[in-house]
Formats: sequence, structure tokens, C-alpha cells
Amino acid sequence: MTGRGQGVRAAAAILGATLFAGGAPAKGGDQIVPRFSTRTDLVVLSAIAMDRHGRPVTDLRRNEFSVQEDGRPQAIQHFSEGRESPARVLLLVDASGSMNSTPRSSSPIMAARQLLYALDPTDQIALAGFDHHYFGVVPFTTDHAQILRGFSEVQPFGSTALHDALGHAASDLASHGEGRRAVVVVTDGIDTASTEKAEDVIARSRALDVPIYAISVVSPLDDPRSEQFAGRARSSAATVGSAVLARYAQMSGGASFVVSDFGGLKQATDVIVGELKHQYRLGYDPPPGPNGFRRVQVTTTRKGVSVKTRSGYVPQS
Repeated sequence: MTGRGQGVRAAAAILGATLFAGGAPAKGGDQIVPRFSTRTDLVVLSAIAMDRHGRPVTDLRRNEFSVQEDGRPQAIQHFSEGRESPARVLLLVDASGSMNSTPRSSSPIMAARQLLYALDPTDQIALAGFDHHYFGVVPFTTDHAQILRGFSEVQPFGSTALHDALGHAASDLASHGEGRRAVVVVTDGIDTASTEKAEDVIARSRALDVPIYAISVVSPLDDPRSEQFAGRARSSAATVGSAVLARYAQMSGGASFVVSDFGGLKQATDVIVGELKHQYRLGYDPPPGPNGFRRVQVTTTRKGVSVKTRSGYVPQS
């Protein structure tokens, strides 16, 4: 990377926190505050309802949901559905040197194009990158073209601190308040430089109620959908990394995808946006008890419909 490029990267890292600071109006459109309780003691759950074929179910009412904490029913105090407010997406792209070999058809900028095409004009999106550190590139905005222009500042270089970056991204997104939201990370899944452990970051993103959607960009040899897949015969760093990202997604209420071509990338982004557009928000008062991990389950009385959400939380101390 040139001296100028390294300077831009360093400046972006220093400004990362201010770029995504909550409460600042987003360029390209005023920030819209969702209609949801601002109480900090509520347990708030992002939930996706799906039918037997994996399609989002968009017309559920509050009385069709049931929330249980450690097996005990909880009264739903607050409820919002689908598109009552714009979505907010933080697109986190791997800018480490290992991404140099990524095919253009499944590159981070191609993923961004697919996401932007599917999102609504009022939805806000921010762009951040990471190599051995996390850096902000474009703050939350409804000017989607600005996101694509921001990719000129994301040049693959250096080592990969994936877990650290996901922790920063989840905290950044949570600082912007309530509403439909998600972190979408595009990476090869190979962490080489994080100071944090994956389990610690997973626990924090789960506590913040930030769904993580992971797109692992791999070679066809590491893609289970590819005819060239060799994963049954070997365990590469990419396949191991994809498994870790799948755990991030599962525990936070998101989803993970392994892609090696444009078709897989488009399918992944279509699923992500489809879920985000129909994300329910449920809130309840946490019952008294110890401060350890509490398991949460959300179900619905409608037959043939399942509900996906984060697996639990740790109460605020």
C-alpha cells in the first residue's frame, strides 16, 4: 500500500468512533427515530418469523408471539413490526491482504451493490473496514451512492483482526438506538490478529441484540455449493473460519453464508435484506434473578411458523 493509502487508513481508524457516533444526523437524510420505548432496562429482541419454506411471515400480531426466559413465560410490553421504521445496516468489509485473491464476482463491493439494490431508499447504511484494526469509512447515510464511492478507501492490506472488528461494529450499531438493524460482514473468515476471543465478542453482540449476518467469500474448493468443493477431504483455514462465523450468526439471531460466485452472493444478500425488512422487535421486563446468562426463546401460535432470535442475554449489572 502507498504511504498516502496508509495515511488515509490511519486517519479513518482514529475517526471511526466519531463517524458512527449515535445521535448525529445521517448525511443524505435526517435520522428517523423508531417508535419504541427508550427504557434501558427492557430486554429487546430482534425476531424473524419464517414459514416451512424459509420465507418471512410478515403479518403476525403481538398476541401471536410468546416469549420465554429460562422456560418461564414473559409478558410482551412493547412490539413493533416490519417496516414501521427504516432499517439500519453496518456493512463491515475485510480489507486485509488475504482478500486480494477474491474474485470480483463475489467481492465486497459486489456484495454492497446487491445490498443497496435491495434496500429501501429510506434505509440507512454505513461502511466500515478492518485489517489489523477497525476503521470507519462512510457514516450512516441514505445516500447509497456514497457507500460505493467509499470503497476507494478500502484497499486489501495487512493482517486480519476479524473478532475485534465484529465487536466494534456491534457496539457502533447498538449506539444508534432502537429499530431494525444488523451488521453484515464480508470476509474470508480467517482471523490472524485479534486480541479478543470469538466467544467474548459473540456474548457482547448477543447482549446488545445486534444480529450478525456473515458472508464468507471463499474459493470454490471451500464452498459446499460448488462442484469443486474439497471440504470433505480437507479442513482449510477458510472452512474453519466459516464455522466460527456461523456460530456468530446463530447466537446473535442472524445468518451465515459461504459463497464463491455471484449466484451465491446474490442469494445471500436477498435473504439478508428479506429478513431485515420483516424484523419484528419485542420487548419485555426482565424478571428478578442472578446476573448470569439467561436463555430466551420466542415462539408463535401460528402453525407452521418458526421464530429466530438471539439465544439469550446477561442482565445489566
